[in-house]
Amino acid sequence: METVREKSVKFPFCAINFDGRNMDPKNIAIFYSIMQFLRNNPSVQQVKVAMTMNKAAVLELQKILIAEPSFRSICIIPAGHEEEVIVMRVDDGGCVPFSFATEQSLRKMHHLMTQPESQSSASAKTNPIALFAVNWSIWLARRQNTVEKCIPPAAKYPQSTDRMRSKLLIPSCLKEIVNMLHNDCSVSIVCGRADSCKRTEVIHHLLEHSHVQQRNCRAICVVQDDVEVLAAAYRICEERNESMGNTVGYKLLINSQISETSNIVFCTVQTLILSLLSDAGQRIFSELTHLIVDGVERRTDRMNLLLTLLKEKLAYHPTVKLMLLSANNKVQALVRFYRAKVLNLPHNLPKAQFLPSEPYGVEYQYLETILPAVSTYAPIKIMNELMPSAMEPLRLCAKLCIFYVGKRRANSNVTRLMDTLLEHCWFANDAKAFDQLLELLECNKHMVDHPHSVTLMTPLMIAAAKGLVGVVRNLLHIGANPYVLGRGSLQAMDWCPEQEQNECWQLMHAAIQQSNRKEVKHSTDLMCRVYHNLQNPCVVDQQLVLDVVVHICTNSTTPGRILVLLPEFSDVLDCYEMLKLNPINRKLDFLICHRSLTEEEFRENTASRRQTSPLFEVILVEGPLFEMLPIVSAIDYVVDTGLQSYASEDYCKGVCLDRSRFTTTETTNYLKWLAQRKCFFLYSKERNEMNDTDKPLATVQPEVMLQAILCRYKSSCPTVELFFDGALWPVCSTNVNHALDMLGHVGAIDRMFRTPTKLGALLANIGIDIHLGKALLYAALFKCLDPMITIVAALKVGNPFRDPLNEHAEAGIMKEKRALHCRTYSDCMVLLRLYQQWSNSKVLQNDRVFVEKHHLKLGYMEAISNARVELMSVLRVLGIVKCGRMQNNGVLNANSSNWSLVKGCLAAGLYPQLAIADYAKERLTASNGTEIFEPHPLSVAQVTDLPTKWVIYARKIGNPLPMPRANDGPPKVQIMDNTVISDWTVLLMCGVDRHETVETGGLQLRTPVSQDTTVPVDFIVDRRYSFQLPQEQYQVVYWVRRKIGMLFRRFTENPSQVLTHADTDKLVLQIGDILAKEDKSLMLANVTGIDATPKIKNSLPMGVFWNYATANNT
Repeated sequence: METVREKSVKFPFCAINFDGRNMDPKNIAIFYSIMQFLRNNPSVQQVKVAMTMNKAAVLELQKILIAEPSFRSICIIPAGHEEEVIVMRVDDGGCVPFSFATEQSLRKMHHLMTQPESQSSASAKTNPIALFAVNWSIWLARRQNTVEKCIPPAAKYPQSTDRMRSKLLIPSCLKEIVNMLHNDCSVSIVCGRADSCKRTEVIHHLLEHSHVQQRNCRAICVVQDDVEVLAAAYRICEERNESMGNTVGYKLLINSQISETSNIVFCTVQTLILSLLSDAGQRIFSELTHLIVDGVERRTDRMNLLLTLLKEKLAYHPTVKLMLLSANNKVQALVRFYRAKVLNLPHNLPKAQFLPSEPYGVEYQYLETILPAVSTYAPIKIMNELMPSAMEPLRLCAKLCIFYVGKRRANSNVTRLMDTLLEHCWFANDAKAFDQLLELLECNKHMVDHPHSVTLMTPLMIAAAKGLVGVVRNLLHIGANPYVLGRGSLQAMDWCPEQEQNECWQLMHAAIQQSNRKEVKHSTDLMCRVYHNLQNPCVVDQQLVLDVVVHICTNSTTPGRILVLLPEFSDVLDCYEMLKLNPINRKLDFLICHRSLTEEEFRENTASRRQTSPLFEVILVEGPLFEMLPIVSAIDYVVDTGLQSYASEDYCKGVCLDRSRFTTTETTNYLKWLAQRKCFFLYSKERNEMNDTDKPLATVQPEVMLQAILCRYKSSCPTVELFFDGALWPVCSTNVNHALDMLGHVGAIDRMFRTPTKLGALLANIGIDIHLGKALLYAALFKCLDPMITIVAALKVGNPFRDPLNEHAEAGIMKEKRALHCRTYSDCMVLLRLYQQWSNSKVLQNDRVFVEKHHLKLGYMEAISNARVELMSVLRVLGIVKCGRMQNNGVLNANSSNWSLVKGCLAAGLYPQLAIADYAKERLTASNGTEIFEPHPLSVAQVTDLPTKWVIYARKIGNPLPMPRANDGPPKVQIMDNTVISDWTVLLMCGVDRHETVETGGLQLRTPVSQDTTVPVDFIVDRRYSFQLPQEQYQVVYWVRRKIGMLFRRFTENPSQVLTHADTDKLVLQIGDILAKEDKSLMLANVTGIDATPKIKNSLPMGVFWNYATANNT
């Protein structure tokens, strides 16, 4: 399209510059052509026209142009300044219906509009932006003469500590460490594996040398998780024979044990970042002598932010010594970024050589040897018996798989993924179509014989039918079985034309002949194939873990420590439960280490364990938390499941789309070194030799971006975009802009100046996902807090249901969810009712039955309960929830029985994560159809069942593979934790509080308001959605949105004062009444009983004291 002066197009936005001096504002033809351009280019979201045009002229122009029906989804609005006009796409919400009951409530609200605003409400006192959740005032309290108190006291090591430290090799590097801590350059890096005890030894040397030299020592040691903070602090105190809180202390977000005399304080990355947000926290660096950051090899977005911030801080505080601790020697990026010196610590020698003929004196067993010798799995036992005499082992394998698995299909997403790939291979004309399928099967060999859900064609059948010799050879190498039956009992060889003369047939025949040889290697390989076909390798086989532990205890006469590595805390508790129920339990003592341990039980059990035990000690550990174990250098046996934690919202359960689900080769090599007697790897030796996947590109989440802005908004440093571009691990500009846009939509920052708002400060204090934090604040303002705390806690912890690997498991979970959602079509209601019912069963000590009936992961409900306690503690610190004589729990839950109001607060918090249903295509869309979603298969809000077209969602997941699909194929993105909301929830609660539009309620007129009151008003909500309403109802919507926006802004400035306003109660009650009546007209249930306060008030144990009881077995 040609313009008067110039034209520039930027995807997905388009900017067109006109010379406004020579252009007539009423030149309809030009704007008509712009709107045609938008209509014909779906990828372009908006066009910016640089010209001077007043708002009245824009409205009149739009009134003429939108008379054409095809332009209903396009609108013209003035920009923030009068020199620019925006032509943009909007979703058409249509003419909003409302019931007679809703109309009556709207008239009551109209009467409320006419009442004068109370003086107290209009003149609420505001406070400056403040962050006060992390308080270091005790540690920073200084008297006039406290220099001596900054010098550590002499340590009185017990003999056991001296013996343990004498066996380490790190003292040989003492001189280099001391030079790094006191004399050398300001930044140094120490590399050493967990068994080197680098963290504890560096701190011991720091305290010892500071005492001997009578030097000040005010140090902070930063680790990743709360449980690591506790483990490190208590270990140092135990080894120094001191009590906690004196020389050594720790600081968590809420709790701490610290004093003004503490020389070393442990905290998490999150705690230190939040400390840097406030002016008081900035004082830390003026008091600090040393800063030690451990775990720098973990490339998290918060670690990236912290290490980049520290480079800025060191420029202003050159006397602070920064030491970075890494578990590997891949620190080239850190060396370049800081120009730091590196010290590589030596590996400790094994304590004992039980098998001098083996490397390191240790025996290693992989799955190939574990299955025939240890496993009690029935199919494996049958194979052990029949394999020596079987004439056709491959046929036996196929029969076993059919007998134990049958025709049960995988879960919905895996079935769809494989069907799409198989169909692409079938309709393609060359072998290239198999490339993506083969790449997927290399990481998921258990899927090599997966059939199409309709045709039952396997990859081998398709390749054989097409005569693709190379593909057939690759599939046979991966483990494809030619004897697998398809439709009509046809096998892969039956699909080969010309049978014996066909080269594909010959390859399969040769594979069958090779498997018929009576060789041990072939037998064990076939056994592993059958095992993985029956037991998904992406999920922990708890029975095999149990078999290995029993095998160790029954075949060893000398008790020892058994380290079991598991990916998630629910796997840890699952394994713990199975071991307790086994008769071998009487020989076992337990130590549990995972990220969800509570502070209380860690102090009571983990930090005060016996150093020697006459029993086998089973140490169940989640992920790579090796250094939190006080006895890491004295492990006798290692049982490695070979899996590591991954995102709970993974797209395909049971399929690893890359190797990120599997432990790294580096971890495996470390475990080989760690074990003193035997290592049991519950995966094949071949998988261990596979290469690791590349590290993903650095990203930044909106909440981390918000912390970065809050840390830097008062400084004269470059913009946040330049900050992340020059970060230790640079973040791509697209990801940075997306995070900034989301913060702007939420209202956490001023979008124009990129400065934080009061809401942003509160969200940073709460320390969770920004959408969930905002929903929590709205629930406090609207006085329906308790249900929202449960929902937010559940979403924070993650999906509590067991991962469904097949359609039968999916059907069982959906049956329970449908019973729980009570016609609300809300996954959040499912979580709320689930927790409430579990809480009652927990009090009655009957939670075992409840957990099993509802297919829940072990420990997840306790984790949700503990997250509730933590959130309540944060709200108390922020002054929203009060205790004692001023306790306001009843006030904050006055409206908790109104589900429609709770849902409205949820919508206000999760917005703009809003989708609109396209019933014709059975999918959900956003951004005027440019974003296409579908509900997750396990969501209760499926498109075909929706009573209304609006769905708010908490998160979305996508298939990362570049899937071949037609334009009308299934969407690649699915939304989870969905809730159906009404038109009036969107009108009253969504997008009302954005910082720059709060004065207008986020509304803009499309056409001028007619003098004829019978003509409906055509308006836009938050520049996204177009609606029509009668004038009287529009006035109510406009007033309510402005009122809520300003009320919420005052709430973020002074929460306690706004909560006590009588005007607040009147407004909230009227809004709740409107939403409830409209939901009722849509046949959406307003469930009763959601205001029931759970009886569990305190944190529940998540370690060895975790209980999982029935009424008859406590």
